Amino acid sequence: MAYAFQTRIELECADGFYPRSDLSTYQSDDFELRLGDLHYRDVREYAVGRNTSAGWQERRDATNDPLPVTRVWTDFLPQQEVERVVPARSDGVEFGMEALARAAVSGAEAVSAALDSLPELYAEWRRGQEGMMTGLAPRRLKTGQALLENVDTAGSRIRDGIDLLKRDTVAREAFGLMNTAMAMANRRREAVIQQKLPGDVDPPTWRPFQLAFVLLNLVGVTDRNSGEREIVDLLFFRPAAARAYLGLAAYAIVLRRLRGSGVLGAGISVIMRYTLRLLTPLVSSARSNSCGPMMTMAGRRLANGRWKLDSG
Repeated sequence: MAYAFQTRIELECADGFYPRSDLSTYQSDDFELRLGDLHYRDVREYAVGRNTSAGWQERRDATNDPLPVTRVWTDFLPQQEVERVVPARSDGVEFGMEALARAAVSGAEAVSAALDSLPELYAEWRRGQEGMMTGLAPRRLKTGQALLENVDTAGSRIRDGIDLLKRDTVAREAFGLMNTAMAMANRRREAVIQQKLPGDVDPPTWRPFQLAFVLLNLVGVTDRNSGEREIVDLLFFRPAAARAYLGLAAYAIVLRRLRGSGVLGAGISVIMRYTLRLLTPLVSSARSNSCGPMMTMAGRRLANGRWKLDSG
């Protein structure tokens, strides 16, 4: 008996291989599988492995049109290049943390000027996505329509969060303190990376999806009777998602203290759960990059008989 490890089978065909159509998820009752079928409907698959992965060499001509795939192989350790997502920005929305903190202090009109354009921009992006649904097969069209409904819900929640900041002075103050704390944390971190003084680094900014995540959760965090408190919102953009989570956590912590003095403002505001392998570095990061500056800065604003801020 003999064993072969990390072997590889390679095929070549001068005329090219035909792409394999995988419709196994097209009729699935699992929405996540249908979502994958929709997202990857244009991805061509030229080989599939059994107890292994497969790879192939894609080629393009001078006009960037695809050429026939002439080589395929088995691959026990496949690699895939994932291009970096560069967020689009608009002059009509304020993403600067310190600028948003100043707007919160200035009042409802300043908040409106800083954020009111965000839902409109999101709606404009939605219209572009809807236009891409032309020509979809019926099953995929149904999945796409479900996604657009989710987009509409998210857009409405973002707008509700902005409206909350404009009418609720306590929520607005908590939002301003949170932005100040997050800005302090980001300046400290970038100062170490760039070997500069915190005041010399560029003003910290939110990515659009981070700010949108914070805004769409404001009503659920602020209003104890809101139906949105039954919703679990997840972000999978590690590590960029951490900033959105920490910002929302900072808002919840400060809001609790602003609403109640003394023991009325005490209690657990946020529970963080990480996998054991990542527990120590990420919790340490959360403490130093968000909780630390927030306690230092907000402690001065919340010192009048309110319960101290703590992390453990």
